[in-house]
Amino acid sequence: MPKEVRERVDRVTNCDDLAMNFLIAHASRTPPIKVPTNFDFWCGPRCGENLSTRPGRTEQRHACIQYFTRVYGYMPLLYTQLRTDPVSAKIP
Repeated sequence: MPKEVRERVDRVTNCDDLAMNFLIAHASRTPPIKVPTNFDFWCGPRCGENLSTRPGRTEQRHACIQYFTRVYGYMPLLYTQLRTDPVSAKIP
């Protein structure tokens, strides 16, 4: 992973998942496989602030995508419709 990408993730404390997707897509040249979860994650009272509730999060993530694309020199993320469901999601 380019040093500039790691530094950006550390600086904004966000976009780490996007950075990993860029790295994997760049290295593998394949689209992602969507693996949805059908379970709600309950963190409890010790979790504190959730990153997804921060103001400006969406804009920050868009900026990360644009920055990562510039660093890599192209958009490595590929469109796909492939999805797989975990076996445990089908258990009633």
